[in-house]
Amino acid sequence: MRHRLGFFVPLLLVTLFGAGAVAIAQQGAPHPVPVAMKVMPITVAAGEYSLINQVIDLPAGAAIPKHTHGGPAVVNLLSGQLTVTDATGTRTLSAGQSFTEAPGYAHSVANKGSTTARVSVTYLIPKGSKTLILSK
Repeated sequence: MRHRLGFFVPLLLVTLFGAGAVAIAQQGAPHPVPVAMKVMPITVAAGEYSLINQVIDLPAGAAIPKHTHGGPAVVNLLSGQLTVTDATGTRTLSAGQSFTEAPGYAHSVANKGSTTARVSVTYLIPKGSKTLILSK
């Protein structure tokens, strides 16, 4: 028993002091700086959902034809530009812009720019639904 404690106590002290030293060293380190935040209220029915994040590259000239999603989505344009067309018209988004999509929102997207557009999309999809539903 004494032999086990002889090993355990120094290991515990090194662990404790080591963790403290790391915490002190991090106090002087640079901290993340939030550059944007958007609150997007949402109401959903009770049930099972999957929260899915997808990063999509659309090369210049690429498009996704008219479609909807099985649940609400948050779209963040990371780089490039993206043209969104829906029942209200057409708008072009730039890197750093974001928007939400309600379930059933019919739209198409196209990269009419000269560089690849990178988009991060987060969907909240009810069990049994799809992330992408192409319109007929």
